[in-house]
Amino acid sequence: MRVIRTGNFRRAGFRGRYPGPIWPPVLPPWAQERLSACQRHPAAQWSWAYRRELAEVALYIGAYLVYVFSQGLVYEDTRAVAVFNGERIATLQQSLGFLWEPGWQAWAIEHVQGIVVFLNWAYIVTYWPVILALAIYLFLRNRREYYYYRTVVLLDLIVALAAFALFPVASPFAIPTVELTDMIQVFGPALYGSETMAIFYNTSAAMPSLHFSWTVILGVFWLRTLPGPFKAAGIVYPVLTFFAITVTGNHFILDAVVGGVLAGLCFGVVEAWQRLTPGLAAYYRSLPHMGWRKVGLGRIRSMGRSSGSGWGSGSGSAGLGR
Repeated sequence: MRVIRTGNFRRAGFRGRYPGPIWPPVLPPWAQERLSACQRHPAAQWSWAYRRELAEVALYIGAYLVYVFSQGLVYEDTRAVAVFNGERIATLQQSLGFLWEPGWQAWAIEHVQGIVVFLNWAYIVTYWPVILALAIYLFLRNRREYYYYRTVVLLDLIVALAAFALFPVASPFAIPTVELTDMIQVFGPALYGSETMAIFYNTSAAMPSLHFSWTVILGVFWLRTLPGPFKAAGIVYPVLTFFAITVTGNHFILDAVVGGVLAGLCFGVVEAWQRLTPGLAAYYRSLPHMGWRKVGLGRIRSMGRSSGSGWGSGSGSAGLGR
């Protein structure tokens, strides 16, 4: 794949020469057949028009199912192993002199219970709602940034899933030797994290903390993109999450540290991948800021021209972009 330049327009193209101006592009035969099928069949038109959206939804559903059903694949009694590993982490932190979580929680309960309630809600509201809202916004408005950060998050998840399976760790509040309480169950909302909700998440996935790791990734995004003083959100957000996950008793400090390091390593891998595959990186850099398109043939043609894929790259769901 090579990069074709014409004036200020740059896009990834097919090998060979175009018979004329590359705007609009000349479609290869297989793409012309698909376009004809879209014109003839409304169902095919809809699925082709939304191929990227459908691919992303399938990717997220698949990742979530792997996350939930991967627990218990290595050990017969994963919960017992997770508690034992949690005790080992607590012992390590104590030997290193920073088992501070019980003291933080006890002080907050005694002096400022309002902060505990605030951190409980921050633990919930500033996680999935923020991640999903930002993902949808970037997918609709800026595909380059979306594919880049989505790839970082997925790589982060893959490594974390391996860690959860091989080294399961329970939350600190579930470890008898650690003097921590599940603050969400005490001060609410009690439904979150209850036995009823436990079937929807992995209860032995505290190390590394995906909660903190993904917050760091979003913090980097805000530091890079927000203007002026708003960049502070890139620092405030991870710091708030750090205290939310530790004071509520859901994670050790070391869980957050490993999660932050993992996020940094994933950024490094993605950046290295882009440098080692310049053609792929050039293609995704050619993706424009994309808005929502109206369903129909016009949307299909628009996507074919604006995606920079020459109609030959598929859904683009496995790529990188910035």
